[in-house]
Amino acid sequence: MFTSLQQLIDQKKVITTDEINLAENKKAARELQTRLCDLGILDPIFGGDKDTAFGPVSKADGVVGPMTRNALFEFCRLAGLSYTDRLLDLGLLKALVKAVPDQFLPVQFDNQPKDSARTRFARRILRCMRAKGYWIARSPHTYNIVYLEGVDSSGRVNKDVFDEWNDRRIVIRITPGGKPEMIINDQATTEPGKFYTVNPLHSKGAARIAFGQYKAWADGLHQGEQPALVQRGDVRVHRDLDKSGTRNKVDPIDIGDWFGINQHTTDPQKTPELVGKYSAGCLVGRRYTYHTKFLKTVRKDYRYQANKGYLFISAVIAGDDILLK
Repeated sequence: MFTSLQQLIDQKKVITTDEINLAENKKAARELQTRLCDLGILDPIFGGDKDTAFGPVSKADGVVGPMTRNALFEFCRLAGLSYTDRLLDLGLLKALVKAVPDQFLPVQFDNQPKDSARTRFARRILRCMRAKGYWIARSPHTYNIVYLEGVDSSGRVNKDVFDEWNDRRIVIRITPGGKPEMIINDQATTEPGKFYTVNPLHSKGAARIAFGQYKAWADGLHQGEQPALVQRGDVRVHRDLDKSGTRNKVDPIDIGDWFGINQHTTDPQKTPELVGKYSAGCLVGRRYTYHTKFLKTVRKDYRYQANKGYLFISAVIAGDDILLK
């Protein structure tokens, strides 16, 4: 029985991931996953309910499966170590125990004198995510997807007019050394358009995604045709029962993985003026060519490259919140 990684190191014990998965070694397995999660390499476990916003709820489940093994490969790549699948050798364990998140994969949250406006905007978003307890992917081979509601391209709060493209789809990468790089900053909507608000597909009203962080989208096709990130995990939504086009206290809260709240776009032939029928509750990028770039970018993520069925993480944040951080 091994209760810690340090115990394995002290006893110079080389074991496999299959062995660490034995019930008596579960504590050591959880420590391994927790360390990888704290480093920003292994996704945490997400959850929420009708009373609680979705976000990270645990760093480990104690089962070292394909996701954890992929994270071990990524750790070794970043640490300059060789990695044999399923083998936890002493060099790997020593490096993992020694690695300090803010030194191994730092994130520069604070503004620097020579920052561009785009970089300062990215830092504001990351500070907001940190304040909310959201998980940030730190590896330079990963990408953070964030939707901001009710802001313009520079992060200034707008009037968030119903049925307009006044939200942002953002992708941020943490570069080696910790500087954030805002790769995508595009017009989008996080809200259903007027047509489906007035003519909802659900008896309790159109779905308006709740603010939070979710692990819920796989690479696929929207409505069987358009390349998109399609919903495969639970999300929390407000049902716009009174058709007000806003979130309010009378909205029923619904949770499910079957809503079809996808991350898609509009028309390859034209850029629509209004949201209209383009969203019944999906996270929609306004411009088709930018959407193509968005997908091309996130598909470079090591987690997707290692597993094409990977569920992407995305945060949905009120634009007002980033002004306070």
